[in-house]
Amino acid sequence: MRIRDSEKVSNDSNEVQEDTNNSFNHAKLPIANPLMTSSQQAKYNEVSSDLADVISGLYRLLDLCNDNDINDVVDKIIISKEYLEKLCNDMVPSSFKSISEINYTKLNSISFRLIGCYGNRNLIAKFLLNRNIIDQQLYDLLTASVSINDTNKPSLRPGIYLLVMKANLCLLIHWPEIGCYENASNPSSQIKRNMVNLHRYLTKLTDYQMCFMSDKDLESFDLNLENSDNNSDEDDETQFEFEVKKGQEKEDFKIDNGFKMNLSNKIKTEINNQMEDEVPLYPIVVESTTNQSFVTRQLKKTWNLKRISSYISAKRFPDDLKTKLQDRYLLIDRNRMDMKALESFVKHGLKMEELLIPLYEEISAAKMRNKLKMIQEKISIDEDFKIIQQMASIKLRVFESNFDKCIIQDSSLSQTNSGDIDFERIRTKYPEIENQIKEKIKINSKGWKKMKKRYNLTCIFIEDIREKINEAGENSDEMTEYLVKTFFNMFTDDETDLKKLLEKYTQIKSNFNWILRDSPLDKAKRWIFGNSNINDSNINKAKQKTKAKSDEEFIQELVKFESFEGHDDIKEKIINTFIKEYHKWKKDDLTQEILKSTIRYNKQLEDKLMREYEEEKKIIEKNMFDKICNEIETKYKDGSMRLIVLNVKKAFGYFMVEYDIEELQSKQLQITIYETSLKEEDKFQIQENESHIPCPCPILLSNMNEYGISFRIDPQNYDFKKISQFDNHKFLLMLYNKKMQRIEIFFDTAQQLAQNFESHSTIKPFKILNTDENFIIAINEPKGLLAIYNTVEVKLAVFSFDDNRSRLYGRDTNTIKLLQWYNNSIPNIKYFLFIKDTEYLCFVENNGRARIFNLVNLQFRPAVCNFPCNLVNVLSSPDGSCIVAFTKEADSIISTDNKEQHDNDDIKEINRAYVYFFETFGGPVSKVVDLPLNFKSLEFLQISCINNQQTHLITFDLQNGCLKSLLVKIILEKAQLRFQKCMRKKSLEFQRTNPNDLINVYKLMFEKYPIDNLKIVLDIDDDIVEDYGKKFEEYITKMFENLKRSTNKPALMLKEFSSSVITFQDLDVDNANFRKKFSSEYQLGEWIIQLCCLIPIQIAVTRNNLFQPLKDGLSSNENYPIEVEDGHHIDIISKNISFGWYEGIFKHFGNKKVKVISSMGEQLCGKSFMLNHLVGTTFDGSRYTEGVWMSLVNTQESIYVALDFEGLKSFERTPQEDMFLALFNTIVSNLILFKNQFIINRDISTMFQKFQDCAQLYESDPKLFQARLCVIIKDVPKVDKDGIIREFQSKFDQLIAEEGEDNFITRMYGGGLDIIPWPVFGEIAWFKTLSIVNKKLEKQKVKYENAITFLQNIKVIMAKLKICDWSSLDESLIQIRIATLKRLLPIAISYGLEQKDSVTKQLMDRDSGKPIEDPTINFTDYILNDVESIELLPDADIHLYDENESFAQLSEDLRDHFEEIVQSREEMSDENKWFENYAKFSNYIVERRISRVRKWYAQNTAKLPQDNSIVIDGKYEMEQKLDKLTLLWTLCGLACHQCHLKCMKNFNHEEDHDCLTNHKCNFPCQFVEVHNKKLIPKCSHKAGHEGRHICRKIKHLCGEPCNLIDKRNCQKVCSKEIGHLDGEHLCQSTRHYCGENCSLSTVTVNGDYHCPNKCIKSHEEHHELHSCEIETCPIQCPIPYCEKRCQSDHFHTFFDLHVDHFCGNEHQCHELCEDGGVCKIVIEPKKQLQGAFIKYIQLSERLRCNKKIPPNESKHLDKHTHNDNGFHFCEAQCHFCGYFCILPYGHEQQYDHNTRHGIDVNTKIKFSEDDASEYTSVDGQGKFTLCNLRNHSRHDINSIAFSPVEIFTNDTSDNQ
Repeated sequence: MRIRDSEKVSNDSNEVQEDTNNSFNHAKLPIANPLMTSSQQAKYNEVSSDLADVISGLYRLLDLCNDNDINDVVDKIIISKEYLEKLCNDMVPSSFKSISEINYTKLNSISFRLIGCYGNRNLIAKFLLNRNIIDQQLYDLLTASVSINDTNKPSLRPGIYLLVMKANLCLLIHWPEIGCYENASNPSSQIKRNMVNLHRYLTKLTDYQMCFMSDKDLESFDLNLENSDNNSDEDDETQFEFEVKKGQEKEDFKIDNGFKMNLSNKIKTEINNQMEDEVPLYPIVVESTTNQSFVTRQLKKTWNLKRISSYISAKRFPDDLKTKLQDRYLLIDRNRMDMKALESFVKHGLKMEELLIPLYEEISAAKMRNKLKMIQEKISIDEDFKIIQQMASIKLRVFESNFDKCIIQDSSLSQTNSGDIDFERIRTKYPEIENQIKEKIKINSKGWKKMKKRYNLTCIFIEDIREKINEAGENSDEMTEYLVKTFFNMFTDDETDLKKLLEKYTQIKSNFNWILRDSPLDKAKRWIFGNSNINDSNINKAKQKTKAKSDEEFIQELVKFESFEGHDDIKEKIINTFIKEYHKWKKDDLTQEILKSTIRYNKQLEDKLMREYEEEKKIIEKNMFDKICNEIETKYKDGSMRLIVLNVKKAFGYFMVEYDIEELQSKQLQITIYETSLKEEDKFQIQENESHIPCPCPILLSNMNEYGISFRIDPQNYDFKKISQFDNHKFLLMLYNKKMQRIEIFFDTAQQLAQNFESHSTIKPFKILNTDENFIIAINEPKGLLAIYNTVEVKLAVFSFDDNRSRLYGRDTNTIKLLQWYNNSIPNIKYFLFIKDTEYLCFVENNGRARIFNLVNLQFRPAVCNFPCNLVNVLSSPDGSCIVAFTKEADSIISTDNKEQHDNDDIKEINRAYVYFFETFGGPVSKVVDLPLNFKSLEFLQISCINNQQTHLITFDLQNGCLKSLLVKIILEKAQLRFQKCMRKKSLEFQRTNPNDLINVYKLMFEKYPIDNLKIVLDIDDDIVEDYGKKFEEYITKMFENLKRSTNKPALMLKEFSSSVITFQDLDVDNANFRKKFSSEYQLGEWIIQLCCLIPIQIAVTRNNLFQPLKDGLSSNENYPIEVEDGHHIDIISKNISFGWYEGIFKHFGNKKVKVISSMGEQLCGKSFMLNHLVGTTFDGSRYTEGVWMSLVNTQESIYVALDFEGLKSFERTPQEDMFLALFNTIVSNLILFKNQFIINRDISTMFQKFQDCAQLYESDPKLFQARLCVIIKDVPKVDKDGIIREFQSKFDQLIAEEGEDNFITRMYGGGLDIIPWPVFGEIAWFKTLSIVNKKLEKQKVKYENAITFLQNIKVIMAKLKICDWSSLDESLIQIRIATLKRLLPIAISYGLEQKDSVTKQLMDRDSGKPIEDPTINFTDYILNDVESIELLPDADIHLYDENESFAQLSEDLRDHFEEIVQSREEMSDENKWFENYAKFSNYIVERRISRVRKWYAQNTAKLPQDNSIVIDGKYEMEQKLDKLTLLWTLCGLACHQCHLKCMKNFNHEEDHDCLTNHKCNFPCQFVEVHNKKLIPKCSHKAGHEGRHICRKIKHLCGEPCNLIDKRNCQKVCSKEIGHLDGEHLCQSTRHYCGENCSLSTVTVNGDYHCPNKCIKSHEEHHELHSCEIETCPIQCPIPYCEKRCQSDHFHTFFDLHVDHFCGNEHQCHELCEDGGVCKIVIEPKKQLQGAFIKYIQLSERLRCNKKIPPNESKHLDKHTHNDNGFHFCEAQCHFCGYFCILPYGHEQQYDHNTRHGIDVNTKIKFSEDDASEYTSVDGQGKFTLCNLRNHSRHDINSIAFSPVEIFTNDTSDNQ
């Protein structure tokens, strides 16, 4: 869409009505509004440098930033975490927790419409202004021309922004770089690439785009596509024409204006051109011939924080605080302090209680609001429940109709004051209310249920008799009469026991006395009575019938019961009995139930409002906490040091106050290094035009989000002497240690230097040179030379780097004495420098005399130059062609170069450069050049070569705050040959720029990526808009036609592309019709996923010969603990690997299948381009790919993971690093595209050898190696197709013949691969071949069942490669899975959850992501048959196990729940029955938990081999813990020591037995007749006593003390009648126990054991052996780790002290394996003495025996082994890397070992000649090398042997 602006501003009053039907769901987006919040206004007033912060409703999604990439500065596009987090949490609070935890499901509740916008930035800004989204000031800032590198001016950075407007409309704005749409820029330039990439993202994220064009854009737009094409063709013809030009020039030295790099305000503040405390602080341009860097220096105050605690009284608190605050400002630690501590501090320490008043007022107001809300809600609930009661009454009226006319309905039931509207409101407010009412009106009284059961039993009984009588043919009216009366009598009988009731009515009593034989009735009764099974069966039938029929069905059957015909009075009595019970239920139980519901709802309301109040209180306290802290810190802000309050606690009237108190230390010198580099655009321009002025920019450290790297040194110990930059970002830093009197040289990257200085109190230098402080230094970076001249001793020492820059050694044996060259008098050397890139040194004396010393023959050259005396600086050109001496002169001399006359009256000082060419050194000055007047700071000057093409003089302009340069052109007197491009003069017509790329961007994008609708908004008058609409349509049509012809790309989508034109004035995005036509609707969560998938992430790199996984695209943090429990280092490392935004996407699509396609091969052969076209990714193929990059493509069926690999055989990578990349690719991928150039050369053969090296590291595992390898040969003409296939086939045939069965194709790719000759790009066949590969990918078998499995596996693979762990992947996955389950097991057993803290996580199947089932069940179905039907709580979150809590506390909640919901212990007269039911209940709860934990473990190990020792060990550990749970919940059940109830503690408790009640009997006194029926007192006996319940208020029985009062189980008082005459007072207890200690006493492995229980034999029974209630032996099983008890008789050890106390179960053996060899090889980290690198080594581990100890045995018969006939590794180790031999123990060729090697750990080298310390070796480039690659030649000789006769090889092939 193209928009053209006019000067008119649209009138908001003409806006159409909003389409409210499409508003956002469930959330209100922040609307763009010029009325800002206070925080935004504050930022706005300060004119924030980032305008995105002050435009309301604007979110930066994609940001364009600089990235340091292999010595270049390129632009990369990243997702803005800060703004995306803000967007998500603004839409759905708490939906964004981290980049890996985004709740996309919640975000999908938001829907919105979206239009894309791009084009003229000024017109876009005007659109925002007209919409009142921004004001005039912001408009001016947005339209100002600001460089992207100028960070000091307010601007909006280029990128993609989401603007939230009204209702559900959003705009996605591509805010462009200035000039990106002008076609003058080179298509391959960085700015054009950024434009194409950002536009690609814009079209991927929106279906419709609007292109904004101003009238000037339209005027310059070339609508004649033919002319444009012809012009471009002409360019194409000349673009590739080059020529060699020869020129003969005299030597010359010319200067011109160079670059100017503005420094940020931060850097400006660091620059101090002064001395402070005798420490020079002036900035430094770093000396380097090829790099441009600079250093700032600052003296920084340093403080030491000291942790102290004060234990003081309230009286001394203020004075103590005042003392500590002297010269200190106060800070409060917001993380450690809470409001309680702050209150104590404010009240008692600061004595500023007034600060707390607003807090108390707000809390009080919140409490009052909450109280009022509670009152209002309760009133509302009360009103609601009146309506609910009416609804219940209506339901009751319907229910009572079942009684027909037998019941008189309550007239109040038919009276309702509420209408349908009220009822509907209640149904909406309480969705489950109908079901709840239905449940409530079920008659659940015990009396009703008993009556139903008795009635049904009576019916069954009578029917059985009637059936037998009918069979005998004796039926009569008299018999019927008898049966009806029997029915009534039986139904109304007082007998409660149903079995006794049946027996009672089956007794044979003939009613016909005159008959001597049995009557038919007696026969029937005899038949029933004689068959006890029938009675039981009838009772069960009655129970089932009662349960099966609802109350409605039962009542209808009762009313219609035909057996009562002619006996209506009896029928009426029976029905009335039921009606009476019904009315009783309705009056008591139903009312009570409704009351309970009201109470419950009120309780829920109170809890809810209390939670709301607590939350509001927390928010108030949090806000006020910060406010109070700020006020305190503002008041106590004076002072130079900090006093930090950490915590305040009050105890026993005293205060414990923790502080961090700061103490001033000596100042430290902070050195900050700023590296710079060029953009690719500048590099290209320099190649095109040698006079182009580039602009270096500081390198942004992506992992630190800043430019400079700082570290500090102590100026009292060190003097800063010199810094120079070498290749690979390494700096040579030279410090003089004043205390040790030596030079310390450091050589490393700036980042590593900073890490070393910050993390080590003593830093080990790269080189140490002992010397006094009288020296000067010269460095020759191209030659790797360092020279130190002693100015007192007149001696010269020269040092040289080795070829790999890993070592600095002395060039000559002795120092070079120079005194004789100066007539034995000490010269005053002022400047000392190398002639760059030579082995000559230049000595310049204070008087200007300059001499050159030859390091080859150790002699001075005869020639001498006389430089000017007033020298300021002397430098060598980077190529060594000349020496330049710089002076500051007061007089005016016109130079030979600059003929321009200056006004000398105002010139006091002139800066000059005296040029001396090396070839004519010794003669007069070659040239004198006047430097520009503004080029003053000569003392900072350095000369450097940019991009190896331009030479610049670089210095600081301190006045203007910039780094600036002069371009220098040095011409030598010789014939010069140059290879340069031929340029043709173009007509002025074609030299002007035009904005055609506003439309052409679609063409450029389609050329680069596989390709929507466009609306063009023009700033023109309405009357000509139609003409432009046709013109643009024709232009776009021709553009796409040309594109299809030039690329032959399939372009079906282009046919659907449409364009239209509208004027800026007519553009109304709020118009409903416009939005419907030109916008699409999206779900926010899915749209953000689409956004995140656009940006690839780097997941791994190879550096220092190691595979290094990354965390969120940055360097992985290695600061995890070295000592890890169980040694699960792979688990720890894999958890430290994260894929940024993709983490959350994988978790969101956890069940989707995953296919992995990867691209690998040679550099610069279009690997990324091919992936983009194959699966639709957005890899940037225009830049260098480092390491491994990942991108996702989400489809309906699966997720495609695309991996783009760094090109092999690059100069930056070693063969070992290439091998790691190839191995990782092979292991993780489904389909590998290995792309090669057309010609097979030696390098190609070497690359295939890398695959062969990979094959040697891992076993050939079909599960691991499932990838299909497609070898793609690039740009093969059709005629060469067969030949190239034969050539590659021949190469592979040769490799297979050499390697045999060990060839990599067989071992890693299933014995096959594809060779695909790929046509030349631009041919139709190129895209046809692409579709063939696409089909191959679709047919490829899925390697990962779901995203969760993929995420786990790839991280484990990366972790294993990092530490060179070549063991089985399955074994590692097993170890990690079991380790995870073991870690989660305690929580799983305790709570039935995986996590129980701030976040609750259910037990999960970690393979599928599904939770373990946790259904609710019914008590009566599974546990108890004689209780009401009640649903049981779910298992999750029931607390069942806690080692730090007593069982009584732990079981309290469950016990209370049982008593409240199931059976009350107080109301249960049968304690044994209650205890039995509770035991069943608790056992079921525990068994259910055990079942779920076992199921959780089983599902998470289902795919693992069940015979694996790790799995077996994990399962055994689980069973051990589950046994502990079972034992814990095994109830004691013995008599309570205070009453007669049963002990509720667990069976092995050591304290007194306790029923955990109040021990009182809660039943009423049974002497009811002597009490007021309404006030019957409770029984005075102990709970659970025998006999009648008797109170103490009235004396009912004797009451004298029982004669056996000292015996156990005595009730203490006589229960006989008052005044009984027998004189023997006895209580109601039928048995008085002996009460002596149990006689069990024995000796166990743990010492003497005495049973703690009391004898329960009768005191009347004579006995010598006292026995307690326990029948089994209570002694613990002696097998280690078994906590079960002995299974034998209680006294089985009484007569024999040496018996065993086995539990009778099988046990796992815990001894270590006794087999020879190594059971298991583990990888362990070994911390290095220097640096942060952690090296991993192999260690052996003994596994535990896997055999079982038979029941009742102490050990098994055979020897201990971890696996019968299992594999044990050979014990031999490689002498270099320490890795174990992988052959079996005792293998036949005992001296010929084989291993897969690791990092060489034993070779030593010295870091310096002066220090004898030795460290682990690295290779010549400082890289850690696999010993089989580093020591390949030594692996075939005895030197590698574990012992003198053992030979270690790489494989077992014959030729080894």
